[in-house]
Amino acid sequence: MTFATQFEQALTIKSASNHDILPSPQYFAGDFYELPPSLDSTVPVILSGGTIRISTPCALHFAPLDCRMLLHTIEGDGTLEIHGGSQALPTGSLLYLNCQDTSFTLSPSRLSWRYACFLCRGESLAAYESLVAFQTFAIRNLDEYSPLLRDLKLLSSGSHSASLSNKLKDASLLTSIVAGLFIDAFALKEDKEKSAPYLKELKRLFDNSFMEPFRLDDLADHYHMSKYRICHEFSAAFGAPPLKYLNRKRVETAAALLITTDQKVHEIALTVGYENTNHFISLFKKEYGTTPQAYRQAHQN
Repeated sequence: MTFATQFEQALTIKSASNHDILPSPQYFAGDFYELPPSLDSTVPVILSGGTIRISTPCALHFAPLDCRMLLHTIEGDGTLEIHGGSQALPTGSLLYLNCQDTSFTLSPSRLSWRYACFLCRGESLAAYESLVAFQTFAIRNLDEYSPLLRDLKLLSSGSHSASLSNKLKDASLLTSIVAGLFIDAFALKEDKEKSAPYLKELKRLFDNSFMEPFRLDDLADHYHMSKYRICHEFSAAFGAPPLKYLNRKRVETAAALLITTDQKVHEIALTVGYENTNHFISLFKKEYGTTPQAYRQAHQN
């Protein structure tokens, strides 16, 4: 039995009004992806995916389905009803759901709900679930700079064909998204013994205020130690000197903005902390091997 047939049999659509005309069940799956028969079952693959808009009051009732679901709310709000309770799916939220062992319902909380949804399968996904205190689903809210937004956009712009190259790209993005979501959703922390408190504070400062100007001399004055010691200890703890770590954080954020926004390159440079656009372009090219504009064009739908 094909996954398309399984999906249609699992989904029941109920409208709040008998007069509403609703799309077919296949509409709520997006596009069904081609799968090579020889692909190892441990590799995560996308079974179907796309952007869905619900503009009519209705409820999508799913019987258990052999897959996992990634659902990112782009506009509006939705609700997940499962195990007799409900979970809000506000704008910006990312849901990971194991659809195998329980029925569930998705419905819009407002008249219009737009979301990107990917149904996927792979033994490695179950392995990730076994590593944390996972129970049916996990959810987190993504801020505008989240690298997961970039990965979701890349997943949306990928090909549906069965070529091995496409399947491995999808597998890499799925792994990155699920790992990143689990790290945040289950509050997985780094080993506290690996770095001194001031280093954790400095890293947190870079992670959350990367757009601010930082100078090694100012950091040395603030922490009352030499900048050479700060560089050595920060590198030992986090794999890169402070300013290199900061630049990487800024460039990674810029890469996400290039894909998820229409901001011009010089505007993005300012947003992430660079007044000199040429300097930003040079750093971006060093990290990604291409210019910001070429990177954006390569990842457009």
